[in-house]
Amino acid sequence: MSLLELSGVDAHYGESHILRGVSMSVEEGEICTLLGRNGAGKTTTLRCIAGATPPEVRSGSVEFAGTEVTSDAPEDIAARGISLVPEERRVFPNLTVAENLRLPEVSRNASNRLGRSVATTREGMALEEVYDYFPRLEERTKQRAGTLSGGEQQMLAIGRALRQPTDLLLLDEPYEGLAPQIIESVEAAIQRIREDGKTILLVEQNAVAATKIADSAYVVDQGEVVFEGTADELEADEETRQRYLGV
Repeated sequence: MSLLELSGVDAHYGESHILRGVSMSVEEGEICTLLGRNGAGKTTTLRCIAGATPPEVRSGSVEFAGTEVTSDAPEDIAARGISLVPEERRVFPNLTVAENLRLPEVSRNASNRLGRSVATTREGMALEEVYDYFPRLEERTKQRAGTLSGGEQQMLAIGRALRQPTDLLLLDEPYEGLAPQIIESVEAAIQRIREDGKTILLVEQNAVAATKIADSAYVVDQGEVVFEGTADELEADEETRQRYLGV
């Protein structure tokens, strides 16, 4: 059984029909990449998985670890083990690196006390483990997040997500705006995270970088899945890559 299953997911923003019957599956322990041009529906797909798209504007089914989560609140989905790293990082610029990394624990404890999410006793990744993935963050523990480079902010955003109990890590455009050398560092960290037992759904426009580390791949265009297969099969499918990805 797949860890994540989407069946016939539709989503609307106003009169715009963004997703049109998206169905996909992500196997436990793999890196799956979701590719497509700007506006193809990649981010909306992640938002539907994470519960960030209101139930009234979407339909279809999202199943995680054998449980239907389609209508669950975002905090409940996060408590079940899905962590989203949004596009543009969205770190808290006036907080230090350490303070950003403590936020998920503070938020989770508050939600549990108030009964606002699915109760969980699971712990997220320890700070020491996050620093092991991203040594640069440990060097900048007391530095305000807004003064970090783009690559460092991306590392911080991923590290903050891992501080939640995480089985499935959703990454939205993690390479956006990064220099090639920094992309390589983030790639290496993503691969290590997978090797240590996490499943990853990677949304990217940089198809070359994404397929380099992915096991499986989906391509969306105008809200519809137009390709599904292994990353190697996509690499060999020149017509699909040129038509929908421009590479």
